[in-house]
Amino acid sequence: MFAEPHPAELLDEHGEPVRVSARSMLSGRPATLLLLTGGEATGWQRGRPRPVSAWAGPWPADERWWDAAARRRRARLQVVLDDGRAVLLALEDGTWGIEATYD
Repeated sequence: MFAEPHPAELLDEHGEPVRVSARSMLSGRPATLLLLTGGEATGWQRGRPRPVSAWAGPWPADERWWDAAARRRRARLQVVLDDGRAVLLALEDGTWGIEATYD
């Protein structure tokens, strides 16, 4: 688990960003994960593409829905990379982040 999610991009088999609909449906089959490096000040750079060999989800989470100021909506997805590592991703406000990795 990471204290703050690491920014990432999740792409489908056509190289398009994977999105999650309001009905928790994926826009495409996850095929490639890219870890983003850098930052706001220096600009974000794409890391080496990692092929996705399997995936599960998405699982929607609507946290603190009763409090408009603290409400948080996310969709989580678990992917297994070509090297066997599993990664827990979360999509929030249109941005994917890596929340945890598993060996």
